[in-house]
Amino acid sequence: MSKQFTYEYEDDSKNRITFDYSPEADERMDTSVENGVPFLYLNRSAMITLAKTLIKIANGPYSDGFHIHLHKDLNADEPERLVVLLSSQSGSTVKQ
Repeated sequence: MSKQFTYEYEDDSKNRITFDYSPEADERMDTSVENGVPFLYLNRSAMITLAKTLIKIANGPYSDGFHIHLHKDLNADEPERLVVLLSSQSGSTVKQ
């Protein structure tokens, strides 16, 4: 079975991005580190919202260093769980 995903959106400004949530606003997202490996737990709605956000960043006017802070369940009132950073380099530039 062939599936197609089409996503049309307005270009955001260079220094900000908007999220397109599901109509039900039922996104569930959380993270953890298990045995030194980061895990990202998402329901389908959160996966689609994250995919749309990454498409906007990948196709947008954003430069290296642009980043977004994602919170539990993609809810700004919840604790921060993940930072996604646009970088032309592979891997982390932060030494631990």
